[in-house]
Amino acid sequence: MAGKAHWITWLFGLIGLGLLGGSLWAWSSSQSYISDGIRTTGTVIDLDYRDSDEGSGTYAPVVEFTDREGATRIYRSSSSSNPPAYRRGEQVTLYYMPGEPERAMIDSFSDRYLLPLILGVLGLAFSGIGFGMIYAGARKRAKVSGLKQRGLPIQADFVECHRDTRTKVNGRHPWRVVAQARHPASGKLEDFTSDMVWVDLTGELAGKRLTVLVDPQDPESYHIDLSEWLHDDEQG
Repeated sequence: MAGKAHWITWLFGLIGLGLLGGSLWAWSSSQSYISDGIRTTGTVIDLDYRDSDEGSGTYAPVVEFTDREGATRIYRSSSSSNPPAYRRGEQVTLYYMPGEPERAMIDSFSDRYLLPLILGVLGLAFSGIGFGMIYAGARKRAKVSGLKQRGLPIQADFVECHRDTRTKVNGRHPWRVVAQARHPASGKLEDFTSDMVWVDLTGELAGKRLTVLVDPQDPESYHIDLSEWLHDDEQG
């Protein structure tokens, strides 16, 4: 389970990078119209109705303009909205590419920035979730590795292995092992709770004493060592 979740986090991160790349490409494409295109004025002659799965369609402007060769051209915008952003007969500024007048863009926020903005926001969300979870996992592994090297080992009595219903990963609730021992810093009897595990260890741990590694410099930081009973893919 842990291995599957690891690959899903990488997939989220890579999808996010792809979306960010698409955002950069869309922004660069719109900027090329401004830097390389020919600026002119056109007239909205129609509003294309585009149906949607939600039942309420959107309207895209159809613009007529004259290129510098004197030919009349028709541009159908890829951006649509409801209510429509334009009205028939409205004058609009647009750019078209020299030698390719069918490639045009209305000089508006939606045509210039909407697609890069949407892709950018989605890219940041996906990559933030994916790489954020990868970073958190790396920090956890570094913490466990550090505790195995310098942690103060204490013996704790197994109490229970319970479902953590407050946490859900890929539709499943993990298990948590709870052990009890006197904390070396306070001398008080305390419960120690493990990281996520994906199997019920009640039968294996009943009556057992478990090793808990406590950070001598940070008494709140600890790790229950369950490596004797778990494979890597059974730990979260």
